Amino acid sequence: MTRQPRALIAGLGAIGASIGMALRARGWYILYFDRHEFAGTRDAADARGTFDDPVDLTILATPENVALELLPHTRGLVTSVCSVMAPLRRAAAGDFVAGHPMTGTEQSGIEAASRELFANAPSWFIDRRSEVVERMIEDCGARPELVDAAEHDRAVALVSHLPQLLSTALASYLDDRRDALRFSAGGLRTFLRLAGMGVEMWAPILAENRDNIAPHTDAVMQIVREMLERDPSPHFTRAQHLYRSLPK
Repeated sequence: MTRQPRALIAGLGAIGASIGMALRARGWYILYFDRHEFAGTRDAADARGTFDDPVDLTILATPENVALELLPHTRGLVTSVCSVMAPLRRAAAGDFVAGHPMTGTEQSGIEAASRELFANAPSWFIDRRSEVVERMIEDCGARPELVDAAEHDRAVALVSHLPQLLSTALASYLDDRRDALRFSAGGLRTFLRLAGMGVEMWAPILAENRDNIAPHTDAVMQIVREMLERDPSPHFTRAQHLYRSLPK
């Protein structure tokens, strides 16, 4: 593309608006499609658009269930930034790249957007190569990485979706036991950070990836029972080893 590239972003939440901000800073012309009216788009877009507008790329930045509804109405090259990839890959009939940037925040909405959100992101996964999509990713400050969609969904079930489930479940349990909170310290808030995420985003993820998540919930609960009923030392040793190996 030697001329100014054009993209349509469907969904100006935290992720979609952050993409718009980053791309506009790199010279892209950004249209947006959203069910909400905005008093201002915080520099995330140039104008409202439709799926009939001529663009180089359409970016589906909505919850998974909405992206699946919108996909048949798109045209041309389309990519997604949803937390699961395989359902969209199965539904796609046209020129489509399933994608997922490995970054985010527990905050939601356009107010949580930042043009720096993707800077130095560890990976922005895509399930097939596309020059336009990869340029978009690099212009956002991230690094594209090729992955099989089904492999991606199996992996994020363990390292992303299960942590969300556990954090939300404990917070829900504590909501009826608030007297205990006066005994809590900073560690609890750290563990519950993900509990600030909203159901609008996460209910579709849990529904679409349930089969990949469920076996891990059973396995983790088995470890919890073992730590209560037997010597917990082996699990603490393995946990510390894993924690120390995580990138800073």
